[in-house]
Amino acid sequence: MPNPTAFNPTNPRMTRIHTFGHPSAPAPRTGWAPQARMKASTPGVSSAAALLPFPPTGLALAQGSGSAPTATWTAPTADANHGAATGYNIRFGLAGSGNWTTSALVASPYTLASLAAGTAYDVQVQSISAAGVSIWSTTATLTTAAIGPFPPGAPTIASAAPPPDGTATKLAVVWTAPATDGTHGAATGYNLRYSVAGSGSWTTVTGMSSPAMLTGLSGATAYDVQVQGTNAAASPGAWSGSTTSTTWGATVAPGNWIPSSSQTHGAAIAPNGGAQSIAVAAPTAVTGGAFAWSSGNTVVPTSGLISGGADGQTNGWGQWFNAPSTAGTYYLWLLAQGAGGTTIGALATGPITVT
Repeated sequence: MPNPTAFNPTNPRMTRIHTFGHPSAPAPRTGWAPQARMKASTPGVSSAAALLPFPPTGLALAQGSGSAPTATWTAPTADANHGAATGYNIRFGLAGSGNWTTSALVASPYTLASLAAGTAYDVQVQSISAAGVSIWSTTATLTTAAIGPFPPGAPTIASAAPPPDGTATKLAVVWTAPATDGTHGAATGYNLRYSVAGSGSWTTVTGMSSPAMLTGLSGATAYDVQVQGTNAAASPGAWSGSTTSTTWGATVAPGNWIPSSSQTHGAAIAPNGGAQSIAVAAPTAVTGGAFAWSSGNTVVPTSGLISGGADGQTNGWGQWFNAPSTAGTYYLWLLAQGAGGTTIGALATGPITVT
């Protein structure tokens, strides 16, 4: 009698149960469950790499204090394959050497301290995120400043003009201090020099401060003027550009009628009702004289002039006129005039109180 449990390929009931048990059965299928659970991925890019940030952009170096340059950069953008930067590393090395010193977890701007003075350095910066770090940025190179003290930069002359003190042998010079930076220190003193315009033959005056007065000049003469800053550096700074100005052509002095320092508005000038001036040609010929009221004593008036008449003295002029019509503090100007009514000499009195 046949064994009912023996394998019989013709028995339908037996074929339903033999699949995993019979030695000649095909190998079972495996691995289908893990394949069904795998996530789609971009070929050649792992999920971790897709979150790495781009490197920073716009790396720039600027001279800072002494030999410590400052690095600045711009945060990189993020996209589907690159995460946002959460921090940065920076590294520096002697230019072209490829030998780097790295500082971790820094932020822009960052000062690179303790670098050698007067030396060229390469600098790179790198982004950080939770997935890792980016490649290094492009290289920025800077030569650190040399060891100080550094000489000042060139000052800027604001004005050079003949002063309203009646003399024809002076020029008043005003300038602004030069800016300081990584290679220029602050000026602690100044030198002035002047020459007859265009001659290039300079006379230098040391130890000046702004405003300064050049004296002993020739009347009616154009001069080139320059100024230079000094400090503890071994050499002074560069000379400024030239400013050209012309001295007065006449010296002005008050005559015998001198207005008092207190006046009544709209009334004749006390004490004599008028004023006088004497102009000495130096060397320009004087052809007239004038008077003017002004609220300041530095800018020569060009309007509201009161013409003076010859008073019998050599180059003397006088005129009757009133004090200003409104109360305040004023200066009376005594002007010498040359050809065409041009002012060739000026003297401003002290303050006059008008009530």
